[in-house]
Order: sequence, then C-alpha cells, then structure tokens
Amino acid sequence: MSAAALALSMMISIGAFAWGYWQVGFESLARWVVAFGVFWIVAQWQRWRWVSSVWTVSAVLLAIFGLWFNLNLGWMFSGALFALFAWDLTEFRRKLKQLSPRDDARGMERRHILRIGFLSAGGILIALLLDRLW
Repeated sequence: MSAAALALSMMISIGAFAWGYWQVGFESLARWVVAFGVFWIVAQWQRWRWVSSVWTVSAVLLAIFGLWFNLNLGWMFSGALFALFAWDLTEFRRKLKQLSPRDDARGMERRHILRIGFLSAGGILIALLLDRLW
C-alpha cells in the first residue's frame, strides 16, 4: 500500500513541476525535471534512499523559483507538497522494515497513509483557494 502511495506521490510531484514550468515556456527545465524524476523513480527501485532527500530539497527550490517567476501557485505547491510526502513515505517504509514481527505494521501503514491523504487533500484545497484568491 505504501509503495503505491509513494509511486503516486513521486509522479504527481514530477508532473506538477514539469507541467508548471512547461506552461510558461521553460521547456528545457521541464525536461530536466522529468529526467531527474525518472532518476528518482529508478533510485527508489534500487533503494538509493538519499536521492529522495535530494529531490525534496530540489523540489522546494523549484517551487520557490517558480513562485519568484510568477508560475502557477497550484502546480508549484503541489509539486513541493507531494515531494515532501514521497520523502516521508520513503523514511516511513524504512522504519517499517525495522519493526518486530509483533508490531502491527499493516495498521501503522494504513493509518500513516490515511493521515497523509487528509493532509494532502487539505494542502491541495488551500492551494486551490490561494490560487483563486491570488
């Protein structure tokens, strides 16, 4: 369950930044975002956990630069938000592997994803409202 949520968060983050930058004419930067995003996905498959931290910092910087250049707030916020969720899920999955067999790993995973789901829905709602009001 967390693997699917992680993959979805990664794809939404990559897609939001790529689309946001592509819309305003930064095609080469959007291509680089997609290229690094593919590397990020492959790195997760190879269990190179450090790449998730690098992407998270890069995502925050991409969002800041996007807002600086007056790009769409919704795309920039979504890209950064889902990058943070993907980083959180990466760290959470590492924590789950260290649990003893007696711990309720499935229950912890279900509750964690539910909390992230509520948080992401609230974040997207706030981004939509800010985008309309801005």
